[in-house]
Amino acid sequence: MRGFKAILIKEFRHIFRDVRTLCMVFIIPVVMVILFGYAISNEIKNTKIVILDKADDPLSEKLIKKVLSTNYFQNIKFLNNDREIEPAFKEGKIRLALVIPAGFEESFYREQHAVVQLVADAADLNNTLTLVSYMQTIIADFQLEQNKLFPHIQPFDVTVKMEYNPEMKSVFMFIPGNIAMVMVIITALMTSITLSRERESGSMRMLMITPIRPVYIVLGKIIPYMLISFCSTIIILLMAYFVFRMPVAGNIFLLLLICLTFMCTAAAFGILISTVAPTQQVAMIGTMMGLFLPTMLLSGFIFPIENIPWILQILSNIVPPKWFIIAVKDVMIKGSGFFEIWKPFCIMLIMNLFLITVSLKRVGKR
Repeated sequence: MRGFKAILIKEFRHIFRDVRTLCMVFIIPVVMVILFGYAISNEIKNTKIVILDKADDPLSEKLIKKVLSTNYFQNIKFLNNDREIEPAFKEGKIRLALVIPAGFEESFYREQHAVVQLVADAADLNNTLTLVSYMQTIIADFQLEQNKLFPHIQPFDVTVKMEYNPEMKSVFMFIPGNIAMVMVIITALMTSITLSRERESGSMRMLMITPIRPVYIVLGKIIPYMLISFCSTIIILLMAYFVFRMPVAGNIFLLLLICLTFMCTAAAFGILISTVAPTQQVAMIGTMMGLFLPTMLLSGFIFPIENIPWILQILSNIVPPKWFIIAVKDVMIKGSGFFEIWKPFCIMLIMNLFLITVSLKRVGKR
């Protein structure tokens, strides 16, 4: 028993001596509960929409008030014509447009039948289908309210136009997120593990005493993984185009530039983690918590960002994959050019430069 007691005490001392690992062990469950508890939600609320009211009559005003009286939708702009719908989608601020045709009230009372159109951004198919379903339910409730006074009038004919993904293929939603996940796993994770392993085994110390500058040592270690990641990205894009018939509506060179920028960001994050983590295991956990989980939960890859609490929405702005997925979707699916995706691209570029600067400074100090 003495030997057992000594081993037990020694192990506890070893655990409590490594404060960084100990903090990681206790922080991970708390972070996971918060992220999974708040971020994983299929509920729709406060979704931004635009409204094109061609009728501008009392009945259309009642319908608009009905839609906006719920906490599901909020109008950010009233449009003047159909040509303004596509630019609104390309700006990335909305996912749904409500179009009320001219003569709406007259059709309702005289012809006893009215039509309402929904134009939806189907690039993010799962969330869009939920949005359309919510809107159709609200319109149906409005119809029931009107039928109390006019029971003979037929239900509204709600037509739905799916922009950018008329065939409603779910692959359009997952390909950009898959590219981000591949880059995180290959570039960030492998970079952090590789550099941590070198330092843990002591071989990094031997390399540092050579005439080669530390920056070149690190670049020599991570460039192979970046090339592998880039090749994997090319394979995903080719499969998306030839196998799943996903279009590349925008400029292919702009798309590759976005991928390269994010890949450098992921590599810089991996280098930064490796300078902090004392072991490979800690480096792997740090990369998973710092980039992998946020990519899954806070980037808009699976769950809509506007549905999560406001504090997590603010936090999502410092998650690089969020801006990468926005830019890739806009270029691939919507055919956006640089002047339409300049904001997410510049944010990624700033994050990239910041992470590279900080990580290389830490490498030089260590």
